Amino acid sequence: MRKRNLITTICLVLSMALLLLPVFASETQAADKIGWVGPVYKELSDSLTKGFKEYYKKTYNKDVDITFVRPGGWPVCLDKVRAWGDKPDADIFLGAGAPAHEVLKKEGLIVPYRPKGWDKVPAEWHGMKVKDSGDLWTCFSPWIVTNLYNEKVLKSLRLPPPKTWKDLLNPIYRGNIVHTLPYASGTQHEVVEILLQGFGEKEGWAYNRLLAAQLARFSTGSTDTTHTISRGEVPIGIAQPQMNAMVARKDGYPVRDLLPDKTILVPEAVALLKNAPNEAVGKIFLDWLFSMEGQKYVLEGGYFTARTDINFSEWEKEGVSMAKHAKEALGVDNFWDLKVGFIEYDLDLATKRWDEVNRYYEYEIYRKWGELKSSLFLIEEVEGEVGAAKAQNKDITKAESKIREARKLFESDGDYAGARLAASEARALPAAAGLPTGLILAIVIAVLISVTAVIIALRRRRA
Repeated sequence: MRKRNLITTICLVLSMALLLLPVFASETQAADKIGWVGPVYKELSDSLTKGFKEYYKKTYNKDVDITFVRPGGWPVCLDKVRAWGDKPDADIFLGAGAPAHEVLKKEGLIVPYRPKGWDKVPAEWHGMKVKDSGDLWTCFSPWIVTNLYNEKVLKSLRLPPPKTWKDLLNPIYRGNIVHTLPYASGTQHEVVEILLQGFGEKEGWAYNRLLAAQLARFSTGSTDTTHTISRGEVPIGIAQPQMNAMVARKDGYPVRDLLPDKTILVPEAVALLKNAPNEAVGKIFLDWLFSMEGQKYVLEGGYFTARTDINFSEWEKEGVSMAKHAKEALGVDNFWDLKVGFIEYDLDLATKRWDEVNRYYEYEIYRKWGELKSSLFLIEEVEGEVGAAKAQNKDITKAESKIREARKLFESDGDYAGARLAASEARALPAAAGLPTGLILAIVIAVLISVTAVIIALRRRRA
């Protein structure tokens, strides 16, 4: 009897344990959650994940689960949030510059929140907007659009580092440049916008066509460009966040950045998404991100810091490992101490034509890249031939006019077939012009002298 009671008791205890198991399991899964979506590099997301988890545990005595969605560069991340609409699968849009955040603002997909420490970030810098006055987005890491070069490879090729955008069109750099696509990378999108606003729209598209003809290939993204230059596969990379050279040099690569003659500030920003499923935790993260502690994790993740009251020398003494590299890369103790100049950047215009610029580049440059290059190369060949014909004193008036027409069709109109036709017609004209004018004149003079000599000889004979 006792044995039967014991067995019954054990069964009851086990049954109760089984019934309570889901409760305990539920309690162990009760960590808070937050989701990020954005284009920041893995080094930064790893650093922020580590720092925020530690802060959350220390402050709230709870774990926080972090989900990071990174489908691609700025444009791809922007489209992901647009596709989610009013039901986002994340709470925070982490990264990307002002135009991407302005698009989200315009479409009502982000909501205002002023994080603690917001007042330590300047409202604007050298005429460029650094945070939204309505608290919809704030820069947590500023940087300048630069180009990169591998100094070891350029030296071995005996090529000087190109200092201006026009330098990059020099034939000596053809095949030695790489960049990605503006709809794959926000930095590349900004470069296209810089060229459109810096040179004027028509001249800017002409420049983009000429630069595309200089490329060795298109990279798959800004990170791919950085790695390609670091490894020395191609010596010059276009459209790079300023901090990429700092990180590459820290890792031992012979890479340097170049501030081109026309450039802008990119306020790498952050925003709270509308209908964020974990809004409260999202606000905690934003407060932490702009704290001194959060900014240290930004720097350790390879990005510059946004607060004006940061001093890299002091942080170096405190043991922040990247502080030394930041100071060496910038040459100052705080990012905002830099002395630089920017183009007059129209953010509203850039926001308005965001999709249009991406679409035009894809269909008129990238998808016609082969035709673009063959057309320009033909024009250059015929220009050389016309120049040679001119040196031989041939009548090249019509040919010069025709080849100018070909270049205009290529650069200004993007009419590659029309440009090739005009170039072919220009090529035929010097040949049709026949013998050089000087030679014809010499022959005529020689004939006249001969005839005169014959006449004189005949007259002498008759006399």
